Amino acid sequence: MSMTVMAAPALEENDCTPSGELRGDAQAGQDLHLENCAECHGYDGKAEVIVMHMDEPPRDQTDAVYMASLSDAFLYLAICRGGEAVGRSIVMPGWGDVMTDQEIKDLVAWIRTFSDT
Repeated sequence: MSMTVMAAPALEENDCTPSGELRGDAQAGQDLHLENCAECHGYDGKAEVIVMHMDEPPRDQTDAVYMASLSDAFLYLAICRGGEAVGRSIVMPGWGDVMTDQEIKDLVAWIRTFSDT
């Protein structure tokens, strides 16, 4: 008796170049943020948590002036490759090998809701 085993599709390697427009679904991004980012950046984006091994806390994502100075492409790259890739903390990991292109776009959209930018 032969048995066919089906494997889950492999996550396509993300080269950290967003495909198409950087439009994401903020609601989908909310779940991703809670699962992957809130531990350091806080559930509400205010980064009022103490993170071990960090010289300074993560940025307050509710700071509208600061967040308006960052492009969506910058946020996408920071999420995909990690803080060091954009001149920020080496403690922030890259998520490009875990999240799809669309998931990173969704996360950028959710982060934007903290500051309405």
